[in-house]
Amino acid sequence: PIFVQDAQPGDILKVEIVDLQPRKNPSGKTFGSNAAAWWGYQARVPKADGEPFLSGSFSGTPASNDEVVTIYELKSDADGVFAEPSYQFHWPNLTDPDGVHRDYIKYPGTCVPHDYEGFSSDVAGMGWRKDVPITYVMEPFRARIPVNMHVGCMGLAPASHASVDSIPPMPSGGNLDDKRIGKGTTMYYPVEVAGALLSMGDAHMAQGDSELDGTGIETSITGTFRITVIKQAKFVPWMTALNFPLGETADTWIVHGFTETDYLDTYSDNPGDIYGASDLNKAMKNSFMQTRKFLMSMYGLTEAEVTTFITQGVDYGMTQVVDGNWGVHAIVPKQLFAGYTTCGDLKTYYKQSECCGMPEKSVPKPTWLDSPETVLCSEIRRYFRKSVCCSAAIEKPVPKPMWR
Repeated sequence: PIFVQDAQPGDILKVEIVDLQPRKNPSGKTFGSNAAAWWGYQARVPKADGEPFLSGSFSGTPASNDEVVTIYELKSDADGVFAEPSYQFHWPNLTDPDGVHRDYIKYPGTCVPHDYEGFSSDVAGMGWRKDVPITYVMEPFRARIPVNMHVGCMGLAPASHASVDSIPPMPSGGNLDDKRIGKGTTMYYPVEVAGALLSMGDAHMAQGDSELDGTGIETSITGTFRITVIKQAKFVPWMTALNFPLGETADTWIVHGFTETDYLDTYSDNPGDIYGASDLNKAMKNSFMQTRKFLMSMYGLTEAEVTTFITQGVDYGMTQVVDGNWGVHAIVPKQLFAGYTTCGDLKTYYKQSECCGMPEKSVPKPTWLDSPETVLCSEIRRYFRKSVCCSAAIEKPVPKPMWR
């Protein structure tokens, strides 16, 4: 992980995704893979023919496996950049160099000894063997999926456990698998440990909401990120209540909710129990409550105002249904709040008619405001006595106007 200087528990880490670029192989091409695997949602329902989805020994059928890997190639033309299917293969029964049998997609670091004309023999030379020839589909369906480079897994280390599973998402981020976490998006993560310990990976060429069959189009990217620590002393109201990974784009806020907001707390003794507790209803409930809390603290809305705003203007979607702690996200268009403006870099919002640019209208003006001992704490545009400006011991902040 990345140790971030000066980041302490209680702070917020702001991560801006400046750029994401695909990496090319020695021949100058970029490929990605999608695995329709046993943990995908399709394995929870019957196949189109009514038969169950089989996954080798995992489903108790070592001789039968419906898992399929699709290889995509990145291609570009005048219409844009697309991922096009190159070929598919059915997962084979494999034996690794140590003699371990691998008949379903499970083990990390598995190498497939392909035998189709044109494939390298290096993997077979390393000792990987297959029981029967691999079944290929070399002319798969014709499709062009718009490329949307994004980071599937990014977040900070939790404080509660010395080591954790990297698959289920948590309050400090992790494996969100949200296709919107790409170039131009800013993420806000609550810091739980000294140095924040930022990790990122699981790069995707493309993915739809839900990541239904188990993975996105997994690929390799080179990323450029800008990392900023927001100290507690500079928090504005919505930051104080942040206990989930929040996304921001130029036009939207992205609020993430999960089956369990903090599964490491709910299942502290056996965190793996979250895999048997996946529930979209609970994820929707938590996403709604996070959205409500965020909008009330960000814009100073009442609960009744927030409820109607959400109902008419906010879109909810399934982020992923494959990572144990299932996710539901809310997309909040900033245009809904065009009547508000921000005063300061940390996004404290005011009604435009009462913004800090017109201080005589924003709040009742106390007598001590005219004192030479009064200064403006510019970062959040509020006035304080010099002796207590921007400190934790605020003595006389400006009274809150009625609409707040």
